[in-house]
Amino acid sequence: MLLCPLACASNSPPQAFASTREALTDLDEFGALLLRAGLPPEYLPSGRELSPEQAKQLRLQLHLYPLNPPSPVEYGPWQVADVLLLDVTSKGSPVTRADLGRRIQEFKPLLLLRPDGYLAEALTGKAERCVGPVEVKEDTYRSGSYELGTFYKLDENSQPQPVSVGGPPSTSR
Repeated sequence: MLLCPLACASNSPPQAFASTREALTDLDEFGALLLRAGLPPEYLPSGRELSPEQAKQLRLQLHLYPLNPPSPVEYGPWQVADVLLLDVTSKGSPVTRADLGRRIQEFKPLLLLRPDGYLAEALTGKAERCVGPVEVKEDTYRSGSYELGTFYKLDENSQPQPVSVGGPPSTSR
């Protein structure tokens, strides 16, 4: 009787989430951002650099997965990931994952308007304040003076002001 539990334990079936755990073993800031944006773990890129071709593929995958639009909490990270991937694509040469991790930190103090009418933290998607329903005004989606897809930073009076976030990533290696 004593041998039965030992024998059963030695013949354990393959683990169901082995491929997911393997994809997450080397998770860095960029990989964590992609997961928060809704990308399945099996699509996380590997390697120390991200090529423009990989960035194009990741943008395509982010726009396909999930098959529905990003959830409210995924929307901020999804927008940040899209900006960074577009920057890598437009740069035309590989960017290190360390550089992408540094760029991600630039988004930490930023907010954006979510489609549900909340200003939210760009990196976490956490709602900060409701600003009202999003409607089409002046050929864009807006809620009051806030525009969907625009990043904001609080000024000295705690009022969100639009900021520019695009542009090529750092080239240091």
